[in-house]
Amino acid sequence: MNMSDVVSEIAKIVGDQNVSDEPEIQYLYHYDFITAEPEGQCDIVVMPESSEDVQEIVKIANKYKIPVVPWVSGINFGSTATPVKGGIVVDMRKMNRVLEVNEDDMYVIVEGGITWADLKGYLDKNHPDLRAGYTWSPPGTGVVASCLCYGMFDLGMIGGTGAEFINGMEAVLGSGDIVKIGSCSVSNCWHGRAPFPDLAGLFIGWEGSTGIVTKAAIKIWPKLPFRTDYTVIALKMETGIPVMLKLSKAGLGIIDLCIVNLGWGQSLQHLNENNAVKDAIEAKMPDFYGIITTQAYTKKQSEAQNEAIMAICEEGGVKISESPEGTVSGGTPTPMQFWGCWNYSRGGGGQWIGSYCSNRDIVKYYNLSRDVCLKYGHPPQFYSRLLFGGHYCVSRTNINFNKNDPKEIEEVQQLLKELHEDVHSIDGVIMYKAPKWAHERIEKKMNPGTTELIKKIRKIMDPNGIMNPGHGWGE
Repeated sequence: MNMSDVVSEIAKIVGDQNVSDEPEIQYLYHYDFITAEPEGQCDIVVMPESSEDVQEIVKIANKYKIPVVPWVSGINFGSTATPVKGGIVVDMRKMNRVLEVNEDDMYVIVEGGITWADLKGYLDKNHPDLRAGYTWSPPGTGVVASCLCYGMFDLGMIGGTGAEFINGMEAVLGSGDIVKIGSCSVSNCWHGRAPFPDLAGLFIGWEGSTGIVTKAAIKIWPKLPFRTDYTVIALKMETGIPVMLKLSKAGLGIIDLCIVNLGWGQSLQHLNENNAVKDAIEAKMPDFYGIITTQAYTKKQSEAQNEAIMAICEEGGVKISESPEGTVSGGTPTPMQFWGCWNYSRGGGGQWIGSYCSNRDIVKYYNLSRDVCLKYGHPPQFYSRLLFGGHYCVSRTNINFNKNDPKEIEEVQQLLKELHEDVHSIDGVIMYKAPKWAHERIEKKMNPGTTELIKKIRKIMDPNGIMNPGHGWGE
């Protein structure tokens, strides 16, 4: 096939200015901006402006059996949008509009390329009493992509992961068909996925290997008049975690319960590995920091919440203080710049082993990951969030490195694989946004019937195998 002919066909759909096969354009999409996973190279980049554009692009890709890779910002941990088998990168950034806000049912319909900065700006201006749940990723991160990849937000205690924030969606399948999922499939209302068969699962967690989500309805939440943020400190995770678990079950209007260690806290102060404390325990420094956020409708309700929180923390033997507005834990709800844990010096990068797991295993997860990090001379940077009323959690450990140093990358990759093996010795620990090598390790443990079902579904959704090949489950 002649790629210039393919470019010409696509140009008839989106215009010459929105498609390119020039090397300098291809280069912008050849790797994940942050992680150390293998690089790739696309053949064509296209920027569609509508679902119909995406549909026609996918039809052309099917015609020529060319891979299609959906892309929003390139900050895709695990390198899940790297074009490892070439093909067409579909850059969704022009599809970044808010299409509707339903204040009664509290959802917003957005296009697939919208970012957290786009969404926050729109809500602040037009619907100041409502807010989205924000990730701790850069403001340029994609909203829909975050939800589809089980991202976790600062409303995670009441809302769960990003997957649970999705009311419904429109998607272009690998076959080129357009489908709608949820109540929007039979009406103009996007209020939920019930009571239909929950087909949203055909796109959640698949890393773009079943289709491209072009629109989605995302839950938004009220901004109540009284908000309080607390910082909790303890010497060890073994002391602090039980307090956070008790708080998660106390019914106190808590919207966010987050846990970090000293390593993560130091990274937010922009301390690098040369001037940061590597081992908090050895240095006899606090290694547990909890962030608690509540909201309430009345002052008396807020005071009662705060009194109970104080009592639980006192019983648990941890220090607690209210966080002043403007501090890390007491700021206004914005897309949080908590990605300071990455090394953004020239060539800087970062990667994590992050997993969903049982709350009972947070301490064990941390101690295992801490030991591996210290073995390789890296300060552990640990983060955990209790989700969906405390029914489960996410835990992860970050590692930063210099992407211009092949020796350091090799060492970090070994560290990550050893860390993966150790924490996944805990039953129920399952990595999210996993790179390909981690997928392969997890699938070895997966129920064989489940593995076969995933492969069959992927084949039905993408008969020619063009959707983000080299990534996702069941390949």
